[in-house]
Amino acid sequence: RRTLALAAVIVIVIVVAASVGAYTLVSSGKKGTIMVYVKDSVGPWEHVNVTFDTVKVHRANSTNNSGWIDLSVKNGTLDLVQFVNVSALLGDGKIPVGKYTQIRIVVINATGVKTDGTQVNFTVPSGELKANHPFNIVSDGTTKLTVDIDLLGSIHQAGNKWIFSPVLGQVTQA
Repeated sequence: RRTLALAAVIVIVIVVAASVGAYTLVSSGKKGTIMVYVKDSVGPWEHVNVTFDTVKVHRANSTNNSGWIDLSVKNGTLDLVQFVNVSALLGDGKIPVGKYTQIRIVVINATGVKTDGTQVNFTVPSGELKANHPFNIVSDGTTKLTVDIDLLGSIHQAGNKWIFSPVLGQVTQA
């Protein structure tokens, strides 16, 4: 009986050690690449220049404070009118492998030119765009996400004041 009990303990120790080893291998710091692009829908504007400050993604099953990973912003200011049928790289980075659930993009400034030539300085009350869009980062792979910013829904006039409250349209993954 003592030999049988000892053998059972050894098997349990081996199973636990193998499980810990497998977990360590999965979370060993392997990384994949994420690329976040932006594009726009059609609207009555000649130019809408938007300055982006931050692009970040949130890791699944993390707390709200600890799960955010900042990406490198590649193009700080973009004329979104130029990106109706094409997209522009906004930010990218190498991030840990795993499942992610959200994207946040921070806008700090926006200006525009209407089709009649009128120049507009937008007020940006809450410049944070949020998208709940689950995606996976795989080891040595590249995940490309394209975020459609809905300019028609984002721009409002209130008296003499123009407001740019960013509204996200569809997020697509390639």
